[in-house]
Amino acid sequence: MGGIYTIDVDGSNQQQVISHNRAMAGPDWSPDGKQIVFIYHTHQYFSISVIDVVGSNFRQLTRGVTNQINASPGWSPDGRRIVFSSDRNGDNEIYIMDADGSNVQQMTDNDITDYFPAWSPDGSQIAFTSYRDGNWDIYVMDVNGSNVRRLTDNPAQDWGTTWSPDGAQIAFASDRDGNWEIYTMNADGSQPRRLTNNEAQDLDPAWRPY
Repeated sequence: MGGIYTIDVDGSNQQQVISHNRAMAGPDWSPDGKQIVFIYHTHQYFSISVIDVVGSNFRQLTRGVTNQINASPGWSPDGRRIVFSSDRNGDNEIYIMDADGSNVQQMTDNDITDYFPAWSPDGSQIAFTSYRDGNWDIYVMDVNGSNVRRLTDNPAQDWGTTWSPDGAQIAFASDRDGNWEIYTMNADGSQPRRLTNNEAQDLDPAWRPY
C-alpha cells in the first residue's frame, strides 16, 4: 500500500497523511506547512492533488483524459499558486494555476518537452528543464511566461532545478562528466561548479534554508 507520509527530521514520529496506492509521488509542502501537493493516479490519468497535512480535505486540482500526465507540482513562495507540467494539449508544457485549481494558465507553448518547474524564491521567475536540440538543458522564464533564457548549453543532460534561498544560485543534476553528479551555477547560468564526485548517481538536489 502506497501513500504520503511525514516524519520528524530525526526520523521519529512518522505520520501517514494519505493511505492509497494511487498517491504516487512528488510531494511538496505549502509555504505555511499546512498542506501538501502531490501527484495522484486515478487509474486513468495523473492528477495534481492537495491534502491538509493532518490527512483531511483531499482535493483533486486537475482533471484529465485517459493517460494524461500532470506532474512536477510546486508551490509559489506566497502559497497562492501552483506550477506544474502537463501534456494536456499534446506536448508537455509548463502551467500555473491558483492553489484551488482554478485559473489554469499555460506558460510554455512549443513542440518540445518541458518538465520540472521550480519557482524562484521571490516568485518572479520559474526555472525548468527542456528537451531541445537532442538533449536536456535548463531554462528560466519570467512568471508570466515571457523572457525565456537558456542557462545550460551542454551536449550532456542537465535537469532537476532547485533555487538557493536567496535566489542567487541554482542547483541541478548533470551527467556532463560521464556520471550523474550535482552542480550549482549562478542564476544567470554562469560559473557552473561540480559539487559531488563519485561512482554513484547523484540526483535531486535540495537547498538547506539559511
